[in-house]
Amino acid sequence: MAQKKVYAVKRGRKAGLFTSWDDCKAQVDGFPGAIYKGFPSRQEAEAWLFDAPETISLFDDEKDKPRPRASLASAGHDNAKEEPPGDYIVYTDGSCLRNPDGPGGYAAVIVDTRDGSMRELSGGEASTTNNRMELRAGIEALRALPDGATVDFYTDSQYMKNAFTKYWLRNWKRNGWKTATGEPVKNQDLWRALDEAFSLRTVRFHWVKGHAGNRWNERCDELARSEAAKFS
Repeated sequence: MAQKKVYAVKRGRKAGLFTSWDDCKAQVDGFPGAIYKGFPSRQEAEAWLFDAPETISLFDDEKDKPRPRASLASAGHDNAKEEPPGDYIVYTDGSCLRNPDGPGGYAAVIVDTRDGSMRELSGGEASTTNNRMELRAGIEALRALPDGATVDFYTDSQYMKNAFTKYWLRNWKRNGWKTATGEPVKNQDLWRALDEAFSLRTVRFHWVKGHAGNRWNERCDELARSEAAKFS
């Protein structure tokens, strides 16, 4: 028996994966600027839809994972245990031209999976560090989204990733914002702001390898460097 084709919709009435052409067509037929494609396997469809070569989930325990949205079944998804895209897909990056204390920039690309629209945001500072710009990118991106939104958040920053996946942030908070050696946490102001921004939304945290051909990661890097260059 031939393998059933899988359809991916990046821009349409509903974004996501569909297991029949009729379900896919209902999302794209007559929709201005619809973006969709058929694939022989779910793996290929997901790779194209998310355009991310490598991810690491924040959620170590199954019970901590966000539940699929109620629209999952109606969207033609054939496995209710798999996660549909969040309300938003966010890529962020930060840059510092002469790290530390050189000119820096931050940037984010935000995709609204519900209507396929995309926007970019960026900014910079005359004297900063790469880590501060990475954190600032995450803060500004999440603040641009409504409270309660479900977000697939991609970063190439090990510094940011490890704070969540290795529970640094949780331990810092328990220790009164002190490290294991009793020193004050660096960039505490930004960590506090990022923690608040995360708490107001359902964030699924991913890591993507930097400078590896991911177009959204590369775009964020380009924007961040451009912002930093304004101060040099």
